[in-house]
Amino acid sequence: MENLKKKSVLLLPVILLSYFVVGFPDGAFTISWLGIEYDLNLTITHSGYILVGYSVTYTLAGVILSRLNRFIKLQTIYFWGLIIMGAGFISLALSINFLMALIAIAIYGFGTGAMTASMNSYMAKHFTARHNNWMHCFWGGGIAISPIIMAYMMDVSGWSAGYFVITGILSVVAIMLLVSMYKKIWVSNDTTVETITYKTIAKNRHFTKKWHQIVEILTFFFLGGTDYTLVFFTGMVLIERGFEDVAIFSAVYYISMTSGRMFFGWMAKWLKELYIIRIGVLVSIIGILVLHFFSHILGMALVGFGLGPLLPTLVSDTSNRFSDSILSKIVGYELASFGAGIAVLFFFTSQILEHITLEALFPIGLLFVLLVFICNEILERAIKSERSKHI
Repeated sequence: MENLKKKSVLLLPVILLSYFVVGFPDGAFTISWLGIEYDLNLTITHSGYILVGYSVTYTLAGVILSRLNRFIKLQTIYFWGLIIMGAGFISLALSINFLMALIAIAIYGFGTGAMTASMNSYMAKHFTARHNNWMHCFWGGGIAISPIIMAYMMDVSGWSAGYFVITGILSVVAIMLLVSMYKKIWVSNDTTVETITYKTIAKNRHFTKKWHQIVEILTFFFLGGTDYTLVFFTGMVLIERGFEDVAIFSAVYYISMTSGRMFFGWMAKWLKELYIIRIGVLVSIIGILVLHFFSHILGMALVGFGLGPLLPTLVSDTSNRFSDSILSKIVGYELASFGAGIAVLFFFTSQILEHITLEALFPIGLLFVLLVFICNEILERAIKSERSKHI
């Protein structure tokens, strides 16, 4: 058992380093699309179909996670998600028309969804909000470095070569995961949690009603729409207001998001998940108001810093609200809902901005953040009520 404890110490670095590549698809595509659009003779309209294709398979992976987990361990699903992601990258690099590109992106969308859902579920079971925030910091590193890799390769050779290089990096990570599984450093679901887990919160009364699950999943739906929608459309609003150098706003957002996850990952040693979520919501609301009234880059920094810890902390808090027997299902649905929120609320917002006014962006973003807060508070009050009945 002591040997098992020592081996488990090696597990967190493996998870952190491997989760770095989960940020590659989003980061690389923001740059490669410029070359794909030109080489395959596409238009901006095609990007909408691509986003939907990616979101559908990403969401599907989360929905079926609990079914897969009945037969396959979460770490194995994570590994095969990486392989599928790599297959999608290679397929995209070899694409010669829109249909091939769409299929390729759908493939790596499924792989990314499988990796995200399985590892967030694993972290919710065996680690704390502190470690989950750290893991998502590495995702932020991946989404930051992948555009640099892609941009360099496009200058040297082309976007296809960029995806081959990125696939090479994925191969190194795949080997690391294979070695870690061969060395049996992963915590199995049937292992005594007390001996090797980082999770120290006692399991109290859990939710059992369907409406609890629905509200939990809706929290992630609104969070997904908030995140992607604000980043994508803020530049358009600022250009409309007369700003020119708007690219720095998205860069500041991702830097601040990573910083927020790092900071709250550190603070999670002293702060409960509930307080991290409340503080994050408050900071992001202040940031949205600063953007709306002053168009200042500080607003973007505050939004990124506030929203950053919400996803990993909400996922971690799931294990405090739902029993282990349904945890994989709930987390899978949460991540699926997050992906659906990106697609549905992004489309909803785009229609309002196009047909009414771009200035509606920040009030809409504020509404989404408040809905995240309201859903979480409803569940918090419900869980307190459940536990007070059994004291």
